[in-house]
Amino acid sequence: MINHTKVSLSARICAVTWAWYSMSMATGGIAVLLSSTPHQFPGLKTIGKVVYILNLVLFLCISACLITRFLTKSSALKESLQEPNESHFVGTCLLAVATIILGAENYGTDACGPWLQVALRVVFWIYVALSTIQAIWQNWYLYHVRMASRQPFALLRLFPSFPAMLSGTIASVLASHQPRNHALPILIGGTTFQGFGFIMSLFIYSEYFYRLNKHGLPKPSDRPEMFIAVGPWSFTALALIGMAQAAVKQFPARYIISSVDTSNSQQSVTTGEIALVLATLVAIFLWTMAAFCLCIAIISVLAQCRVFGGSGALGMALPYWSMVFPNTGFVIATIRIGQVLQSPAILWVGTGLTIAQVAIWLGVGVGTIWAVATRRMLWPETEADGDKEA
Repeated sequence: MINHTKVSLSARICAVTWAWYSMSMATGGIAVLLSSTPHQFPGLKTIGKVVYILNLVLFLCISACLITRFLTKSSALKESLQEPNESHFVGTCLLAVATIILGAENYGTDACGPWLQVALRVVFWIYVALSTIQAIWQNWYLYHVRMASRQPFALLRLFPSFPAMLSGTIASVLASHQPRNHALPILIGGTTFQGFGFIMSLFIYSEYFYRLNKHGLPKPSDRPEMFIAVGPWSFTALALIGMAQAAVKQFPARYIISSVDTSNSQQSVTTGEIALVLATLVAIFLWTMAAFCLCIAIISVLAQCRVFGGSGALGMALPYWSMVFPNTGFVIATIRIGQVLQSPAILWVGTGLTIAQVAIWLGVGVGTIWAVATRRMLWPETEADGDKEA
């Protein structure tokens, strides 16, 4: 039912929250996925560039709306950090930035000169610094105000540390095209912060699975957010493989090994090759857990549908965007595993998942546009019901 209440444009703009960056990071993730899918066809790269540009426009529009909101009301920024349904999503801004960096590497390397690699190298370290500061400060703040007591859905507490974890994913893409003297610090830094973010996620997973066992499935409005659980496993898997592949190219043959073996004998296996084997085996292990979380989330969402005896699916709201970005990481991880195992079957599975993921992105995107147009989203009176963060 269309809401006929009159609300000014500025009031609708001020209804934009931090969680709206989930649209940007999901769209940027799709652009990266299109450049990574194994079975390319003529024009696919152009489509990917269009999606990437769309992501840039979305990011700028959402940023402009938030700036307008914070300037219109002096206390709006403080309130956004104190609101339990919004405060955890501050990190989605940096996650959207991460997809922009990844897209710039994938789509700009062949079209731009060497200056792009220099710029991306600088941007990478700026991103690492900002994501680290944000992870430390925001986690401390959430602990300080005991935000978990007001926001019981555990998976949302992944977001403050998620941007730092994406440092490893960015490093896995950037390192291959960097000079060795710059690639080595990027790989070590990526490994460091990927490990930090993943270990932080393990703490959250323990609470998440404990609550599932003790209290059962989350309420229907939270169930699309169960897909967030797919993200850390998936992005860690693809980051490990990507960084190991870069290590094969960038690591000196006796890197690290030479610290304990001072002989001059030739090594039949290089450090990078050892890293790739270990990374692949660990990535398969992590991928399995990602697949498990994905299946649990799918079944939980479908169980709401009336055709399966549920009370009915949730109306269009931001939580549905949680079905895009984490799952995109899962698809790319599947593709990376298929590439290193040289398995055509896995690569075809990756292509099929790519098609499905693009379809989900289009469906959620069209649903969001329709909900905004029909005043079901970005409408102050219904914001609490239909716009309960992604």
